[in-house]
Amino acid sequence: MAESHVITGLVAKRSEVGGLITHYQQEIARLQEDLQHLDATIKLFDPEYDLRTIRAKEMRQRNHYFDNGECHRLMLEALRELGGRANTAQIVQRVSERKGFEADAHHAVYRGLDGALRRAASTGLVVKNGRDESGNIWKLADLAQ
Repeated sequence: MAESHVITGLVAKRSEVGGLITHYQQEIARLQEDLQHLDATIKLFDPEYDLRTIRAKEMRQRNHYFDNGECHRLMLEALRELGGRANTAQIVQRVSERKGFEADAHHAVYRGLDGALRRAASTGLVVKNGRDESGNIWKLADLAQ
């Protein structure tokens, strides 16, 4: 038979998750109602407006280790300091050293910088130039030739 403290902990966790599900279902219902009101208001001003053309805005979770634009700036500075070519792990190491981050922040910093690198690649600022055991290799676009 399982230990009673294990069962107690699992029951408490299940209760917490169930409560979160109920909370978010109620929040979704409230937001759907708000959306219906917005749709009706748009139709009042322009009955011919095609609501299907409105794209949902992507909601990104903010990385609290960086101020607005700081991650992007530090990523570019690190790439320049590393000779214009580096893998993601090297960039993370350089930025972490500059910001004085502890090792426990490594995963969040990696995710933030990886996202910044991918966004910079989509705008042509950096170019993905292969992959090694530590991650993608990136080059500054003006050095990619």
